[in-house]
Amino acid sequence: MVNGSQRMGIYICHCGGNIDNSLDTKKLHEAAAKLEKVGHVETVGFACSPETRAKMVADVKEHDLDRVLIVACSPKLYLKEFQQTLGTVDVKGCMVEMCNIREQCAWVHHDDIDAATVKAEDMLRMSHDRLMLQSPVEKANVSQVNKMRCTGCGICESVCNFNAIHISPDKDLGGSRKANVNVNACEGCGACVAACPTAALDQVCFSNMQIISQMETFLKNTRMDFPKIVVFSCHWCSYTAADVAGLKRMATDPHFMVIRTMCSARVDPEWVIKALSIGADGVLVLAGHPGRCHYEVGNLRTRKRMTLLHNYLEQVGFHPDRFQISYIDSEEVEAYVRTINEYIGKVRELGPNPVDPQTNVMPKRIEMPWLDIKPEKRWDEGLKL
Repeated sequence: MVNGSQRMGIYICHCGGNIDNSLDTKKLHEAAAKLEKVGHVETVGFACSPETRAKMVADVKEHDLDRVLIVACSPKLYLKEFQQTLGTVDVKGCMVEMCNIREQCAWVHHDDIDAATVKAEDMLRMSHDRLMLQSPVEKANVSQVNKMRCTGCGICESVCNFNAIHISPDKDLGGSRKANVNVNACEGCGACVAACPTAALDQVCFSNMQIISQMETFLKNTRMDFPKIVVFSCHWCSYTAADVAGLKRMATDPHFMVIRTMCSARVDPEWVIKALSIGADGVLVLAGHPGRCHYEVGNLRTRKRMTLLHNYLEQVGFHPDRFQISYIDSEEVEAYVRTINEYIGKVRELGPNPVDPQTNVMPKRIEMPWLDIKPEKRWDEGLKL
């Protein structure tokens, strides 16, 4: 098997009726088979079983797959096991992804099979695109520096709470001051990436391109009707609360799509602007409560950054309720469901986003600085791990 061949295997799990009783997995299978560069699609009873995992290993060899997407339960449950299993056939950990259609779709939208199926199809496409943009690396969730873009401003060093980034002269670049990331010290919060003003930093497995791709896939291709809400969710806080809400079968309005980040500090304000500019009716950022962040101060940085963004959006013409930041800890399950439902209700009162994403803006809108970086060439120059 040759890494980089971009052939994906997709496994859709019934979970013993826990999934296929609440949404149409046959339609998911059909949708998966139509996706680009998919070499194998299979629907299984229990993806986590030893027998199924052994079959995945065999399929990787038989179909020459270099990445695997498991459409099943939460990545907080079995992702590491799948990565370890598929690592035996040289499918690196970052090339294995889980699409959480059980806890965060089937179990919270169990009273509307059609809506749950539509949302699951969107989640499938988003996870597919995210995984297709992943490059094989040894360590996940760490920051990387493109030194050709780095100006040595030191902002990344100042926001890193783990002493993982240092600015120092680079002999290979004429002694210019550049950022250096110690990947062994990096905890993967992504705060430095969102703070970088020159797009010199990015994060493995949660890159700018991957996040934007998920947003575009959802907002431009969904069959979900109004409203369409983008929710950025912290892996350690609100994403955990969402999983528990599914476990408790707490009914939630399906008109939202969660995009997971390791920390709310990773959420770039430009993502919010981008989502609204391409048709999102509202954007919700869910951070942990200040003082209770897994990364100690990540949500404090989020609060400062998003407060400024809220003021900016109002100045450029967006209704202030098109964007909201709320604080949800992992154990605040009822608060999570209430926040989601109340925000969707608030956006319903506002009506559809008045911005037409197809409108030609004059003068030509300045795009985000990293959008001109081609995926296959982003780190060709100046990258040292």
